Amino acid sequence: MSISKLRARLNELPAYHRTLATIDATHFNLVRLALLRLEQPLRIALPHLRGLDFLIEPDAWVCVDRTLNDVPVVAWVDFASAGRASLVAPIDCQLWSYHSHGEMIVDAILADVTAFLTSRVHGNE
Repeated sequence: MSISKLRARLNELPAYHRTLATIDATHFNLVRLALLRLEQPLRIALPHLRGLDFLIEPDAWVCVDRTLNDVPVVAWVDFASAGRASLVAPIDCQLWSYHSHGEMIVDAILADVTAFLTSRVHGNE
């Protein structure tokens, strides 16, 4: 799936569950830095979650199942980052789950993405 069509596809598919969520500033800032420094589109294979990839664009982060034609599993959207007063404050967003157990793997997804982006952004490949 093309990253440029990511948000449009999310809006077309019915989400199993939508909820308010908070992203730790460490994760949010690292992704923003990666979007500035790394070649795009950003697609990361998640080593601890077989068959899952993480797609990143400025207004959506999506975990997809590459074995099922990139069907979304979990998506973070609608980041409330406009007018941020602090770089250490958490960011509110929406968490959309497309799988009944999608929210159970959120921490594992963020751990894999953080490890990958930290090594790439800071040049420790």
